Amino acid sequence: MRMTKGMRKLQKEIAMDMERALEVDQVPPPIETKSGSFVYYTKGSASGSQLYCRRAANGTEPEQVLIDTDDLSAQYGYELKSLLISDDHSCIGCLVTHIDGSHSGTETSNLMLFSLKDNGKVEHLQTLDNIFNFVFGENDTLFYTVLNDKLRAHKIRYHCIGHPQCNDIDIFVEEDDECFVDITRTKDKKFHIINSSTLDSSEVYVFSSSAIGTDTSDSVNAQLLRRRQRGVEYYADHYEGEFVILTNSPVNDDSDVSIGEPLPFRLMRAPSALPSSKNWKPLLCIADDEQIEDVEMFRDYIMVSVKRQGRPVVIIHNRVSKSNSELPLPNGGNCVVRPDSNPQFDTSTVRLCFSSPVHLESTIEYNMATQTPHKSWTSTPLHINPDDYVIQHERASSDRLQVPVTLIRHKSISLASQPPTLMRVYGAYGVPLEPEFRVEDIPLLLRGWVIALAHVRGGGELGREWYAGGKGKNKSNSVTDLLSCAQFLLEKGWATPERLAITGVSAGGLVVGAALNRSPEYFRAAALHVPFVDPLSAMLSPDLPLTRVETAEWGAPATDPADYAKIRSYAPYDNIRRMGADRQMPSILVTAGGLDQRVSVWQPAKWVARLREQGGYADSATASKLLFLPTMNKGHFYSESGNTTGDYAGNGFANAHSLVNAFFITQVFKKA
Repeated sequence: MRMTKGMRKLQKEIAMDMERALEVDQVPPPIETKSGSFVYYTKGSASGSQLYCRRAANGTEPEQVLIDTDDLSAQYGYELKSLLISDDHSCIGCLVTHIDGSHSGTETSNLMLFSLKDNGKVEHLQTLDNIFNFVFGENDTLFYTVLNDKLRAHKIRYHCIGHPQCNDIDIFVEEDDECFVDITRTKDKKFHIINSSTLDSSEVYVFSSSAIGTDTSDSVNAQLLRRRQRGVEYYADHYEGEFVILTNSPVNDDSDVSIGEPLPFRLMRAPSALPSSKNWKPLLCIADDEQIEDVEMFRDYIMVSVKRQGRPVVIIHNRVSKSNSELPLPNGGNCVVRPDSNPQFDTSTVRLCFSSPVHLESTIEYNMATQTPHKSWTSTPLHINPDDYVIQHERASSDRLQVPVTLIRHKSISLASQPPTLMRVYGAYGVPLEPEFRVEDIPLLLRGWVIALAHVRGGGELGREWYAGGKGKNKSNSVTDLLSCAQFLLEKGWATPERLAITGVSAGGLVVGAALNRSPEYFRAAALHVPFVDPLSAMLSPDLPLTRVETAEWGAPATDPADYAKIRSYAPYDNIRRMGADRQMPSILVTAGGLDQRVSVWQPAKWVARLREQGGYADSATASKLLFLPTMNKGHFYSESGNTTGDYAGNGFANAHSLVNAFFITQVFKKA
């Protein structure tokens, strides 16, 4: 295409900037995890592969290299997705995908099982097909989930290691096609947990990990903790003779009546022998302005990750003293916090991952007894000084609410100078748009751009109520909030329509597309990646993957006239108006994946076609561009995988994002 060819030089420069942003002064030592009598860790090899290693915890034995990703590719033709070690250290399970692309566009994997000897010798045992997720059991067993043709994990199977897969048995089958099942194991290894969940409800079953043997005729006697109630979610772990439950269930109500308004999450407890919800008792209470996001169990402590007014806080609850303390977070709390791997139960150390828009992801260990950091694994970028950047928190008014906006810029850039600005938005599924490190933003920041994160309703930044305010019949609030954030920047004089760009991925693309229909004059350029721009057609098509699973998020237009009317009112495809004349026409770049099972390629394709037909982009005299760039051999997450063509062979991520940034730069600085 002539336009993309003209951006090639700039695209190469941007790709180089992204590569330089990841260069560090020194590579930190491997992060080690103690499990039993071994210490496990991952490190890079001289060839660039990943080595999964271990050594004896007492330090008397040499290092053992267990898995080399280059060997997986060369010997078996697989790329590693994830790896687990069995509790007795006798088996390695590797979730893998074919490097020849035969798994491309799908979300299933194969499971390679290897025997592991005390001396570190690894031998391939067998490979199981079409696995979504797995967890080890006891006595050479494992459990795995299977996807159906609608991308729904609908059943859990039980496998005896070394036996043919055809002998595997179903231990749990979920017939409700709105539910997604998963299986995990409690941290103390006492129980396995089956979770059958929708987007707004949970049903959890538990069974003793020791209650099943190596006979494939064995059955699982799973106990239900709380029957499903629409609007109620809960998650369980176990230690010291009791279950710990994170839930937003109403007090003294385990009925099947739907919960209208979302309730805050709280931490409960129940005895192992009587785990049903009628025996749940409060364990930990938090403040009204806090929302629990994650919980990590230890023998003497509970780590609780919360959001307080949208900002991260980590609370350490001391089980012995019943007291709560907070951990000091790096970068003044202007960061994203996630629990790292914390497999050890009997420890006073917790490991957390941190990142910020200008800090590479790092790992810090804290002493929970003293609430102080005592060990860290950090990588300092060679070409980025985090102190040179400002992270600024603002609020935009929208429907009498205050919508958070995070602005990231170099400290030399004055907002009063109306610098070029890229707005990011998502606003769906309760997933927060975090101020984390995005290497694709670095080339823009280096060129004097401002990155603006619009934390609209539908995301999880301010808890479940914020999420509920932008889902289902409230979805248009996400669009209203985004336009309010744009209007805030324009009215403050910090941006101009000629220098304001916007981007969204998947469900975020829906929000962007709807905003362009309503107020295209706010923006000079837009990029929509695999955008969900025809939600009405998708939700009216029961044969499409995820349609039934997604009804809690978008509604059921096939059976509910009100849902139909609401989706019809905001859907990007159904609300295109002719741009131009009295309104600025933004240049638009749209991507799609031909093998995308989440957003079918026809959605963005037909939206682009209608934009050309009805939106004014067919006029050859207009300076605004409409580019449609499908990648027919890739799926929904294609920009995260290798690209085998073009100047950026082997790095699809750099190719995709350098092209988008080059598009933004050329359009924003285009002469009229």
